[in-house]
Amino acid sequence: MVADGGREKRGGIFYGWVIVWAAFTILFVSFGAAYSFTAFFAPLQEEFGATRGDTSLVFGIAGFLYFFLGAFSGPAGDRLGPKPVVVFGAVVAALGLYFAATATRIEQVYWGYGLGVGVGVGCMYVPAVGAVQRWFARRRATASGLAITGIGVGTFVAPFASHELISLLDWRQTYIVLAIIVLVLGIVSGLLLENSPAARGLYPDGSAEPPNSADSAPSMDVHAARRTLPIWLVYVGTLLVSIGLFMPFVHLKPFAKDLGMSATTGVWIVSSIGIGSILGRMLLGPIAERYGRKPVVLALYIGLAGIFLFWYVSTSLWMLLVFGVVFGTLYGGFVALAPALLADYYGVGHAGSILGFVYSSVAVGALIGNPIAGYLYDAAQSYDVPILIGAVLCLAGAVCILVMPSPEKWRAKRFGTT
Repeated sequence: MVADGGREKRGGIFYGWVIVWAAFTILFVSFGAAYSFTAFFAPLQEEFGATRGDTSLVFGIAGFLYFFLGAFSGPAGDRLGPKPVVVFGAVVAALGLYFAATATRIEQVYWGYGLGVGVGVGCMYVPAVGAVQRWFARRRATASGLAITGIGVGTFVAPFASHELISLLDWRQTYIVLAIIVLVLGIVSGLLLENSPAARGLYPDGSAEPPNSADSAPSMDVHAARRTLPIWLVYVGTLLVSIGLFMPFVHLKPFAKDLGMSATTGVWIVSSIGIGSILGRMLLGPIAERYGRKPVVLALYIGLAGIFLFWYVSTSLWMLLVFGVVFGTLYGGFVALAPALLADYYGVGHAGSILGFVYSSVAVGALIGNPIAGYLYDAAQSYDVPILIGAVLCLAGAVCILVMPSPEKWRAKRFGTT
């Protein structure tokens, strides 16, 4: 059925949910390839005789690039639409995995996996997430949570699947399998993306009229946003949290090994992060819609500090599994709510650009956090200090969120509307 003015109406599925499905798949394959790194950690160490610090740097380079490049892929997605940017990213990530499979030195893995996967995921992540923000207003947190659940599913499935493939084939052939999966699913899903509902004659959420929300007020571009306080408080808070945030994805399996657990058990512990991540992305979106994104993000940062302290005292399998699930829930909620929190302040007209700018802070944390943790371990043969540093920095990040003005009051003062 078509309403007046050629607007699609109500008989079919709102295309925004197709965007959510496509973004879910993009994030599943891209972050599945990224977070499968824990399964390759020991094989790479053994193959190249590398230290934990040197091996951690592989993931550090990739993490830095895929978050840093959001500052460029976000604006590119805003201008060109997400489709070409995401498809390009899928090709680059697949090539990076292939070249990592042919490496003869650890430095070549830096160039293959680190550079290729880093650039590829950087081109896939922010444009896909930014597109979801524009297709929803009232249900944005829920839609973002569903889309970004792809990261959680990838975190759960990819490490164990990669571990099993490595035991059946080897780590090189497993990288090639991952390359094929990323290439095929990344391109197919990328081609389904569209930049905004207006292109199909629709309003956000499939509504019959424009949303009565922050989306109906002016949006702020990234240059103007950088002259305001909230974005810098989010930026600094995100940077502080991110220094420790990616440590479990790389170091939880070696931590379990140091306690005498098997490699398979260590992979299952890392995969438990994915279970929690799925819960966090699914459940915390609706909670944030009811209670507000800002207070929920504040609670997540405080919770992350607490769960790092729990990791510090963990000495058994059940404790590490509890850590993995709870950490994953908090991490998943943080990733799901960050785009929606920024949209609460700055609108959605430049969502990709603003999200990309803020994610450059995550890039710095991803680059320095894991290698520092690895080198501190190499020096002391213990993860105690890096875990405690992670807890303290999460509390400092919570302070940044605490002092932010509420988005409703800030927008009312800035734009004269709520």
